[in-house]
Amino acid sequence: MNVENFLQLPITKDFTVVAGRNGLYKPVHNVEILDFEFSPDIQTVRETIFTPNSVVLSSLLFAKHKPEYLWNAVKNLIELGASALAYKPVIYEDLPEEVLVYADEHNFPILRFGGDEFFEKIILETMAYAKTQDYSFFLETIMRRLMEEDVTAEQIKSILQQVNKPFEKYVFVANIQTQELKNSQWMQSLFHLEPLLKSGMICTYKKSLFILMTHPSQEFQFEKLLNEWLTMYAISTDSLTFGYSRCHVTQVELPLAVREAFYARIMAEIESSPICHYENLASDCLLIELHRKDPQFTMNYVNSYLGPLLEEKVDPDLMNTAITYVVKQGNIKEVAVAHFCHPNTIRYRLSKIRQLVAPLENDYVFYERIAAAVKLYLLHSKIDVE
Repeated sequence: MNVENFLQLPITKDFTVVAGRNGLYKPVHNVEILDFEFSPDIQTVRETIFTPNSVVLSSLLFAKHKPEYLWNAVKNLIELGASALAYKPVIYEDLPEEVLVYADEHNFPILRFGGDEFFEKIILETMAYAKTQDYSFFLETIMRRLMEEDVTAEQIKSILQQVNKPFEKYVFVANIQTQELKNSQWMQSLFHLEPLLKSGMICTYKKSLFILMTHPSQEFQFEKLLNEWLTMYAISTDSLTFGYSRCHVTQVELPLAVREAFYARIMAEIESSPICHYENLASDCLLIELHRKDPQFTMNYVNSYLGPLLEEKVDPDLMNTAITYVVKQGNIKEVAVAHFCHPNTIRYRLSKIRQLVAPLENDYVFYERIAAAVKLYLLHSKIDVE
């Protein structure tokens, strides 16, 4: 966590930043209390008192009637590598201007308590948050391995042991993303489901969220139960896109289930659909695996075929029409509706597209090749922005 995260804790939500706002990125590894350490009457070895990357809490009692002690205290905290000073305004409501200026110059955050928050409670909440964040980072690392590495059965077993939960024989996975790119609250609301996952887990991967659940039966209705939970917690799904994996054996096929859910969600976004099940993707599975195994080869194919449409001098409406033509499975009327124009306009654009990319291909070969190229192009585009 960093100082900015520290300020988002429930107990620190009323704190204000009075100086050093440009230093809120600094990491926080500990929270410590400053009493009289910077009083000239106290002789001590400074390096043994405060550890680097700490938020230091103080009532500034050591500087009562001695405001000149404050500048030296801030200077010493900066030299010791502290991340911030948070003071309770009992002795000083406002700090001397020279102290604030010095803190600003060194990007050292000084925070003022919002009320009568207890030091001990601040420390406990901060450490609890850090522990949760460490576990979340651990799960994110695991998810990255499952998604991006060729994990062996032995490694899967080790991963499940590290997570330390009672996983059942079969695994079901959902991958979720929001269509509202500026909405950062949706992920936090879905984490409310975590207490219900006795034999599963919930974690993030890039900008999406994974929900994994295991069960003794292959017939377990995971999607139905997940929807019931979402309803129970009043979590709106209006802006969410879901990808669902097939049922897999947990100990052997966990990475496969994770990837299936992820790519099903990507395909749902491509098709502007709220839900996609991997088992319904048909031949698109081949394109997904081809792109996953050799993205450079697939993009070379895309650029060689669609290159004429991607040139700057070419009307962008042609590429957009090609994309919609594939997404709408070649239905001219639906493409026309999507582009707010007459079907004949779409037919004209398609003739222009064919002249540029495939002047000698018949209708069947043209659709087959442009569908594959466009889907690979969209797969790469979606994954690239994750």
